[in-house]
Amino acid sequence: MRFQMIGYGKSHYLAKSGQQVEWPIVGVALQRSYISVYLSVSNEGAPLVQSYAGRLGECRMGRNNFSFVRFEDLNLATVSALLMEADQLAAATSRL
Repeated sequence: MRFQMIGYGKSHYLAKSGQQVEWPIVGVALQRSYISVYLSVSNEGAPLVQSYAGRLGECRMGRNNFSFVRFEDLNLATVSALLMEADQLAAATSRL
């Protein structure tokens, strides 16, 4: 999959091909009619964004992302909490 994204931070994962791939910790992509936010942070083996499902506001959820049409559709306090937790988990992982 190729698309343009603004990325923050760096993480790595092992692709199915066995190749090490660099990916942003947080990525934001403008799609045709919505904005997607991707998080490559997990908590106890599960994608972090999944633990916020149903609380982020009016948006679509994926395994490691959420998408929204209008900024006003988001629950900003919950999105902020998600991003702060992602930052803490990423920082703790980088210290290992």
